[in-house]
Amino acid sequence: MSLSDRLRRLGSALREFDAEVTELHERQRLCNRPWEEEFLHWAFDGREWHLHGHLTPPDDGRRHSVTRGGWCPALRVAAQRRAL
Repeated sequence: MSLSDRLRRLGSALREFDAEVTELHERQRLCNRPWEEEFLHWAFDGREWHLHGHLTPPDDGRRHSVTRGGWCPALRVAAQRRAL
């Protein structure tokens, strides 16, 4: 395997690692801001998208209530209920 192939694989692994850390950080931020769950947002449960919330989100340019991957705290609660 050439050096350029190794560097390409390393770069790909680092990007994947960064994306996962970012997702975990966003999830933690959402868990620390439970009031944001009230803002309208689309959430992805792994199979389909669901509309959650009932308030119009602030127009501040920031993502509210959901991570880039579509996860929201309500999905965690729903999964826990299904597991019972």
